[in-house]
Amino acid sequence: MTPRNLFIIILKIFGLFFLREIIYIIPELISSIPFLVTSDEFGEIINTKEGFWTFILPVFIIAFYSFIIYLLLFKTNIIVARLKLDKGFNQDEFSFNISTSTVLTISLIVIGGIILTNEIPNFCKNVFSYFQEKRLTHGMSKPNYSYIIISAVKVILGFLLIGERKRIVELVQKRQFRKHEDSAL
Repeated sequence: MTPRNLFIIILKIFGLFFLREIIYIIPELISSIPFLVTSDEFGEIINTKEGFWTFILPVFIIAFYSFIIYLLLFKTNIIVARLKLDKGFNQDEFSFNISTSTVLTISLIVIGGIILTNEIPNFCKNVFSYFQEKRLTHGMSKPNYSYIIISAVKVILGFLLIGERKRIVELVQKRQFRKHEDSAL
């Protein structure tokens, strides 16, 4: 394995960790929108400076993270070349006998596992709180179920990362090889 390949793998793993962060941010942003829309003060909230930043800042953060993910997963050759990460090594080859797809598969399993270990207990807590609030209020108030939906979406995404890891790795590697072949022509 060359230093270039090693840095490409490391950058792709960082890209997958940023993908995990987006998985955490998006459901929370989506779940907050209905509460602001149904609020009687929605017009007043959105017209204030704070209300404007309440909507724009999360969208900006998601766009920034998406750009970083795109660079780290699909444009790693450009990053390695621009930052000259593969220069200045005494050895041309490292003695690692592990493929890029294996490392990416392992990192997807680890990221999916982290998401699941964080969100399954959170999902159970939210379901318990929902039913407890429903039982205690005897139908007098409508319990909030958005936290259950957020946790369920995160659990589903964690399972999808683990279950569809082969397709994700193929997508990342296919786009990388296609870009590499185009630049070679």
